[in-house]
Amino acid sequence: MYSWKSFDNIMVFTLYTSVSDVYVPLILDFIYDTYVLPLGNRVMRVEKTRDFLGEGLRFTILLENGLIHVEVRAFKILEFTISWEGLVEKPLIDRVKEDLIIAVRMFEDNFRRSSIFFTFVENSSPIPERFKAKTRLIERIFTDSMILFFVAFLVINMLIFAISPFYAPIIIVLFQFCILLCSHKIIMKLGDWKITSSSQNVTLVQYHLFPDEYRIVLDMIKVKGRDWLYQIKREIYEKTLAQNRGLDPNVIGDVLQRNGIFFRPEDLQIKTINVYRLIKEASEEFNLPMPRIVISNTMIPNAAASGIGPRFGVVMVTTGLLTALEEGEVYAVLNHELSHLKGRDPAILFALSAFEYLFRLYVLLPIAPVLFFIPFLYFFLVMSVIFFIGKFLEAKSDLEAAIKTRQPQLLAESLRKIGYNRLRLERSPEFRFESWLGWDPHPPIYFRINRLENLKDLDGIKHPLLKSISDVVRGFIRSF
Repeated sequence: MYSWKSFDNIMVFTLYTSVSDVYVPLILDFIYDTYVLPLGNRVMRVEKTRDFLGEGLRFTILLENGLIHVEVRAFKILEFTISWEGLVEKPLIDRVKEDLIIAVRMFEDNFRRSSIFFTFVENSSPIPERFKAKTRLIERIFTDSMILFFVAFLVINMLIFAISPFYAPIIIVLFQFCILLCSHKIIMKLGDWKITSSSQNVTLVQYHLFPDEYRIVLDMIKVKGRDWLYQIKREIYEKTLAQNRGLDPNVIGDVLQRNGIFFRPEDLQIKTINVYRLIKEASEEFNLPMPRIVISNTMIPNAAASGIGPRFGVVMVTTGLLTALEEGEVYAVLNHELSHLKGRDPAILFALSAFEYLFRLYVLLPIAPVLFFIPFLYFFLVMSVIFFIGKFLEAKSDLEAAIKTRQPQLLAESLRKIGYNRLRLERSPEFRFESWLGWDPHPPIYFRINRLENLKDLDGIKHPLLKSISDVVRGFIRSF
């Protein structure tokens, strides 16, 4: 997470990173290589510093109407100071700040990419890691606001039409409704571990490797198979958790060494998150019954809530999300997901899609047969509208999460960490506009972050959905 404050012509903010303290100074080199060097002759007075507090990087960006001075100090945290002189507009300062934050998140992501991970759930047997995590289609269908679920069945309807043309639409909608009723059970089946009152904690073990070491590990996996890493994980488990002992770094180091992986204690990170407690606290904030909880053992950072209503709610959290975010940020994301459950958002989207589908076939087509000749155009327009309405619900959940946590910046920072690549693309005005019209129920990330960070009077928000509709419409208009 990060914090910041601004004065006249100066902005100071700090960033807390997920990498080991010993590697924090390397972030300065990464900022220099990925941000300073590409500026070319627009940058001047580049200087690297070192003192008893740590290392630093200073540089000045030359503009037509002024100068922007940047200083980065690296010790256990990163401290950024941005000052400016001349006629420098605030959007330029904000862009420099965002560029620096993105550079740090890129470093963290690259750091994780050359690490090996082992995930353990309290009182649960270990399972193999998904070494190269890929989002399964069925998982996307039931965790992406349920919209892909509806889209998939719109394709299937053609087959049912061939069997019973008149009753096909009703059969399809009823079938969709049955799947929606069972969606919580389907999500439970997709999870790798169940989180309960007796299995509350998820422990993530991360061991960072140098690039050449990581290539050696990849070669060993090719020779020994993917089960090799699972055998290492199993051995760690048998020597620690299976004997009611904690995850001892010395034991982990011995197991890695014995399997041909050179061990450095400073490159080992162990993080435990009580997922059950976080969801329980969030549920109490929303006055909801405790939902079922499953962990998906994939490094793709994601969380999702499904179920036709709070009584049937299930929350899925990936190990990638727990790895990438700090505990407070995870809590903010969980509040966002529980807002979907409280608002019965999956059921709303189902009702909206079903109504449009039946209305189109039984009302519009008889009086406007021209739709038969422009089905793709009509389908594109209708789905764009439905996805845009989905943006209202996502924005509402952002707002409710901010209100419940009282810290909007937590959710904003989690969005930065998860979506920094998309945030970079959204620098382009053309891509921003496409993001608003694309078949994605989420508003653009830049919009969500700016909105969260500029929230002032949380207690004055009486109708989160109405405010979200207004904010989304205004954000869309400003993208033109």
